[in-house]
Order: sequence, then C-alpha cells, then structure tokens
Amino acid sequence: MWGAILGVLALVLWFASSGSPGESSSGGQEGSRDSHVGAGSTLRAFFSSEPPATGDAALRIRGTVRNARGPVAGARVFASGVVAGESLSAMPCRLGELEDPERSILDCASSFRLSGLVNERTGDASVLARATSEDDGSFSLEGLKAGHYALWVESPEGVGMRQDVPAGAEGVELMLGEGVRMSGLVSTEERVPVAGVLVTAIFTAHSRFFETVTDATGHYRLGPLPRGEYVLLVSKAGLLPMHTTFTAYGRELARKFVMYHPRRISGQVLAAGAPAAGVNVSTWVHEEQTARAVLTDAAGRFSLEGLALSTHEVVAMREELWASSRVDFNTAEPARFLVERKDVTLELEPVVNVTGIVRDEAGRPIEGAQVELTEVDEKEEEEEQDEDSYSIPVSAVGTDEEGRYQVGPARPGRLRLEVMHPRYEEASHEAVFQPGTRTVDFVLERAEGDGAEGEEEEEDEPKAPREPRPMLVGEVVDELGAPVSQAEVSVWPEAGTWRGGQLDRTLTDAKGHFSFSAPSEGRYRIVAEFAQDDVTHAAVRVVEVVGKGDTHVRLRFEPGQVVSGVVVDTRGQPVEGAQVQLRSALRTQFYHHGRPVRSWRGNQQTGPDGRFTFQSVSGEQLELVVAKEDYVLACAEQEDGRIALPVKAGERELRVVLLRAATATGRFVQKDGSPVTAFVLKDNLWREEDGHFTVPIRCNGTLQLEFIIPDEVQVPGPRRIRRSVSVREEVDTDLGVIVLDGT
Repeated sequence: MWGAILGVLALVLWFASSGSPGESSSGGQEGSRDSHVGAGSTLRAFFSSEPPATGDAALRIRGTVRNARGPVAGARVFASGVVAGESLSAMPCRLGELEDPERSILDCASSFRLSGLVNERTGDASVLARATSEDDGSFSLEGLKAGHYALWVESPEGVGMRQDVPAGAEGVELMLGEGVRMSGLVSTEERVPVAGVLVTAIFTAHSRFFETVTDATGHYRLGPLPRGEYVLLVSKAGLLPMHTTFTAYGRELARKFVMYHPRRISGQVLAAGAPAAGVNVSTWVHEEQTARAVLTDAAGRFSLEGLALSTHEVVAMREELWASSRVDFNTAEPARFLVERKDVTLELEPVVNVTGIVRDEAGRPIEGAQVELTEVDEKEEEEEQDEDSYSIPVSAVGTDEEGRYQVGPARPGRLRLEVMHPRYEEASHEAVFQPGTRTVDFVLERAEGDGAEGEEEEEDEPKAPREPRPMLVGEVVDELGAPVSQAEVSVWPEAGTWRGGQLDRTLTDAKGHFSFSAPSEGRYRIVAEFAQDDVTHAAVRVVEVVGKGDTHVRLRFEPGQVVSGVVVDTRGQPVEGAQVQLRSALRTQFYHHGRPVRSWRGNQQTGPDGRFTFQSVSGEQLELVVAKEDYVLACAEQEDGRIALPVKAGERELRVVLLRAATATGRFVQKDGSPVTAFVLKDNLWREEDGHFTVPIRCNGTLQLEFIIPDEVQVPGPRRIRRSVSVREEVDTDLGVIVLDGT
C-alpha cells in the first residue's frame, strides 16, 4: 500500500516541479528524469531521505568518488539492488509457456509487454541506500543487508556506476565520466511529431529506469547516462509502443522513432453461405506473444483491434469447422498502409484433426516425439519430383508424457503423418482423410546403435574426470576502467595482416568479459573494437599462450579524440552522401567483382560540404574506409591493395579523394571465336555465356589481367594467359576480344 502511495506522490511532485515536457532533469541536468532521482528540488528532497534500515541491515559500503582530476565532493551516491523474479533484469525470459532462465525478460519481451511493465512501475531496481561524498570524495552507504549491489554516482562533474559491489566492501572507487546524452525525435507514420511520449531507457544489467517525455516538437533528451547496455522504449496511449536496444558509449547518441497507429481487422464469418454466430476468431499477435480472440455476433461479424502493422493469419473455428485468411494492410503505395481491413470474409469448411498415441515396441508411451501433418498434392505426387522438393507441414506438435498428440486442422483429402524422435526410427502414415477427428497410433522401432537400453548401467559406471579445456579470457574496459559491453574481440596470429588470418571473434558481455577456447601455444594479437555511429575505439594486446592453463588479458580503450575530415573528387569538389567508417586495419575485407563488401557499423555520412566527424576515436592501426556508389578511392591513397586510407596516430583532420568509378570490359573467347563461359579473373570466378567480363580501373597506367581456366572447363589451348592493357582513371575502356591463344 505504502509503495503505491509513494509512487503516486512521486508522479504528482514530478509534474508539479518540472517545466514543459522534455525539460525534466536529474540533479539539475537538462533532459532526463530517472525513476530514482526525479526532476526539481521537491523531488530531490523527497528522494534524498535515507531509506530505513530493516532487520539485520547493518552493513555498509565505503569508498571514494573520483574523476580524472582527483576526488570529487558533493556527488550523490546510491546503491540499488535487484530482486529475483521482480526486477526486470532478474525476470526470466518467457515465451508462452516456455521459460529461458539464461536470458532476462529484457532480452525477449515485446514492446507491448515492456510498455505494460514500465507504465505499472514494475521491475525497476530499488534504491536501498544514499550518501553524498565529502570534501575528500569519501562516501559511506549505510544500513545494507548482505548481498551485492550496483553503485551509482551523479554530479555536475558527470556520472558513473559500478556493478556487483558486496555489502561490507571498503575502499571502493567510483569513477565519474561525462556520460552519454541520448536525444531524438518521435513521430507518427504520417511524419507528424508526437508530444507527450514517455521515453524510457532501461539499464539492462540492473534494470534502472531513466525517463523523459517528448516536447511539443516530438523531441526528447535523456542523460547523462552511465555507459552500458540499454533498452529504449517509447509509449503513448493510442499508439503502438516500440523499443530498441543500444550501447551508450560516446558523448552523444541519437535515435529516432516512428510510432504506428493500432490496426483493426473486421469482417464476417459464414457457414454454408449464412452468417455464423458464436464462432471463435483469432490471430496470433507476435508483438505480444499471445493470441487475440473474439466471438462473432449474431450477424457473424467480428473485429480484432489493437494490432500491429504486419501480416496476420486470421483463423475462425467452431467445432470441426475451420477457415483462415492471411491479412495485411498494404496499399498500392509502398509507404502507405491501411488503418483497417473491413473486407475479410471467412467461409467455414469441414476440416480434419488427427489424434493418437506414439509408443515403443514394448507398448510404453514416447514423450517428445515430433508429429507433423502435411497436405499432399496428388497432382504433384504423380509428377516426377526433384530430390530437394519438400512440403511444409500444416501442423506440428510434440507428444506429451502419455505419448499423446493432436494435429490439425487440415483440409480433407490425402494427408501424410510423419513421426520423428532422435532415439527411434522415423515412421509415417499416408491416407485420404474425411472431415472430422481421426485416430492414428504409431509404434516406433528403436534406432540402430542408439544404446539407450544400457543407459542405466552406464550411468552407474564411474566416469573419468575430463581435463578442463584451456581458455583465453579477459575483459575490455574504457579509459576510466569501467567495463565496455558489446565490444568486438578478435584473435589473430601475431604475424597476421589485413589480408586474413582471424582465428576467432566474439562480443563482450554486460560486464565487459569475453572468452575463447585457447588456440595452440604461440603468440597472438587480441584486438578489441567498439564501433557505433560516430564512435570508434580499438585496442590491441599481444599475448602468449603457454601450457594448458587459462590465458588472461585486459584491453583498455584510450580517451577518445575528435577526428574530422572531408571527402572530395578529383576537382576538389565535396562529395555528398559518402559512407565513412573508421575501423581496425586488421579487419578482413571481402570483394565481389572487385568491389568491397562490408557491413557498416560505426559510420558517418558526408553532408553537402563533404565533411564528416567522429566524436570519439582512439587506437592504433586504424583505417578510414570510404564508399559511395560509382566512386572509388584514388589510386594515390591506396596502400598494398586496400580500399582504405591508413589513419596515423594523432591525426585529427583527414582528406579523402574519390574518383568516378571506371571499368575495363571485354569478352574472353577461344581461337574459333566461341566464348569461354567460365574462367577466373582478378580472384573472381566468372560464368558468362558470352564470355563477358568487367574489372575496375583504379590507377593510371598498366592494368594486369590474368585469365585462368578452371580444371572442369574443357577448352583447347593453354590453361592460363596474361594480358597488359593501358588504362586511365575515370575513363571506361573497351578491351574488345581477348583470345585464348597462348601468346
């Protein structure tokens, strides 16, 4: 009861003390309102009271708040704790009746589910102790029970947090950083800004809420936020909620949202041409992971409301009658969608359901057997089928502990039942089924070599302990020593180059940790890289793997610096719309017909002035990758064949010259003029009926071409020829016919 009263009071005080929407703050810092420290002096006073100690809560946590210059006085420090099954980060992921304890609800919940929890103030981590740092930066959090806590610190100097601090700890250092400010625009699908949208950032490792509301122009600002992983949720009555995930690292981060109106599907259900009343009509709502169902009225009409903008399978069922229709909201215009579909008619027809029991040869029920029901097209069965052809089951289910199953509905006619279990031989039954519920039982034979009958005896035999597998483990931290989540960590031979050699890669977890199965003994380079929007950080360490024990490594990102530049053409004119990426030079690169293929992560796009800016960059062995359709990097700026510009340590201003892409084209033929239809050129396998090829021109001078005939291609003459042709940058060249003549 008291919790509800305090929650209402907090909301009232917040609205009373804050200005217009979007101007809420935490500790006087514009644009954020977190659920623990609300905006305005009234709320700050309300939350500054020390939570009462309860029971045996007699432990404390003591330490010092610091920044890069030393101890910080007057910083607010508080400890929060999660409650198993109650805090979002401690709620297991549930999909229907299935539970995945390895993931939290934040990993799998729909926007609908998260919105409901946030609006009810459910799952927020509780603040259990507060303190203010003294002149020497020291603090003491009192009245804590035994356990581990997250410590948060906020000050005009910045923000910070530290996870998994045990009660009773002494000498804890809390480092203040500048934090991350999140901003963006929320609009409707008509591109109209939406005011009054609740924007919630949830720190995923500890389910702390940071909130604000969009202003009259649909804009919002949150922060500063501690670095880490977040779920970002937007919700407002009358619009469908949306959420995404992000990693807070750079000083500024922008995310836009387009919110959609709820959709409605309405129509009529008929049986033998007449309206059918009392029929269950449903559709599976993927966003909510549940079914939405209604009953038809006396006129057979129904209406399914609050649906997302997606394709829905609408199903009508009554006893052994069934109908379905796939419904979407598309229009003739790709970017416009209907708000309602009123034209859906479902005609009930008799269907087939099949039930039965799956047993073994001894008559015992088999649990967990997969039973699939497939409709057989008799016309297709009469025709010769490809070996790869297959039919998609209309229904599939696993048997229960009694071996029972029920599949359907399906249209009457020829149907095939197939039963599969890893310990048994597959079984099937195909027949013509009439409408109604039919019973088909199965007896499965034990698979050869399964050995399950001797399991009990084998379990009693002592097993030799397995020697633990050696691991390469470590952590990635920022310049303050705080963990960096979602950093990509890769393993390379010490002598590896950009051309390849990556042995393994993974992402750091919420605590910045990573692990690999250790490679064989030797020296390796471990590369950590974090790239997001206009932020790129890289760190490299050389480690030596010796013996059978674990190898530990810690990689630290240096403070980020601003790196800017301009992209121009050969006439010095700015190139707009070029994609610019900063990355580790060790990252591999793949080519398709001479063009680089890559995923753009951590990139910028040049504006009308051709300029780009990365707000936070650190690391050695970086390179700048620039791409724009119909452009290539100037030959003078290429190095060792890379389509990238090396970035020297300390460089802050870059200039990149792009050329208009040019190509050399021709036909590869035999002496008699017939085309060579398959050949290798520039490391690409060409298969062209007329022998046509196209290669990029990257530099003035001589273009070296080597044609290789694969072993499986039978043509007279040599298997390899070389040609040299003179080409110019930005000038397309027709090479005519290249003859396989051995000269």
